[in-house]
Amino acid sequence: MTKRVYRYEIPVNGRPFTRSVSGDPLHVAARRIGVSPDHRVDFWVEDRDDAPPRDRVFQVFGTGHPIPDEAQWVGTTQRTPEGFIWHLYELLDTPGDTP
Repeated sequence: MTKRVYRYEIPVNGRPFTRSVSGDPLHVAARRIGVSPDHRVDFWVEDRDDAPPRDRVFQVFGTGHPIPDEAQWVGTTQRTPEGFIWHLYELLDTPGDTP
C-alpha cells in the first residue's frame, strides 16, 4: 500500500463541489487567488492506493451562515488577513459541481 497527500480546493461561493478522494481530509486552510476577492479553501487528503477513490461533496460556509442538516464538519480555517474564517463541510447525499 502506498499513501500520498494531495491538495484539493473548494471555491468560497455558496455552492457544493464534488471531489474524488480515497481518504479523509487531514487539514484545511484559507487561500485567496492573487489580489482578487476569489477566496478558496484548500484541504489535504491522505489518498491510499489500496482504497478506490469515491466522489464526495464539500461546501464552504461562512461563520453565522445556515448549514444543512446533512452536512458533516470537516475543518475550520485560520482567520484570513481580511478577517474571514471559513468552515468546510461534507454534504452527505447531495450532488455537487465539479469545476
